[in-house]
Amino acid sequence: MNNKPIKVFLADDHVMVREGLAALLAREPDIEVVGQDGHGLTVAKSALECQPDVVVLDIMMPGINGLDICRQLTRKTKKVYVLILTMYDDEQFIIRALEYGASGYLLKEAASDQLATAVRAVARGELYLGPGIPRHVLESLGRGRTDPYEDLTTRERQVLQLVAEGKTSRDVAEVLNLAVKTVDTHRSNLMRKLNIHDQTALVKFAIRKGIVTAR
Repeated sequence: MNNKPIKVFLADDHVMVREGLAALLAREPDIEVVGQDGHGLTVAKSALECQPDVVVLDIMMPGINGLDICRQLTRKTKKVYVLILTMYDDEQFIIRALEYGASGYLLKEAASDQLATAVRAVARGELYLGPGIPRHVLESLGRGRTDPYEDLTTRERQVLQLVAEGKTSRDVAEVLNLAVKTVDTHRSNLMRKLNIHDQTALVKFAIRKGIVTAR
């Protein structure tokens, strides 16, 4: 690394969490928080505009989840490293995060000094797995599991999450600035790809995948 501070962007839907993380990182002379966002649908755009070195990203976000945001970011640029910071230690989340290009995975229950350590590690281009993350998950990467969710486009993933959050097609159209007919087409396509035929099954799938949480 050069003498410039590591530029960090914070993405978490809780304002108090973001402010707490920003305060923690502000103590570090070699780290600078350059931006933050709390809504999944705007995180990728906001982050890229700030040109950070590292995006610290939660998994559960409204609009589109953090794992799919990670996928968007790493597909759009190779200049940003993603560090997942979450309360979820489920192995399927860890595996998907790493397969989507995340450079680190840290649990929120970790000691506060672990955050700066993790940021520095991923900024150096290293893979960082925080305390409590089993190393054997690395053996599961790239095993070619057939998951129909991976066939969904970014727009279909957005529609899926918003529908699973309980929004109507009209609501989704307003959020995504699309025509209702276009939303219905995306909805039909994603349900066909997932072999799901009703709203209840769609919500259950989204909960199982960690896209939304059970109410």
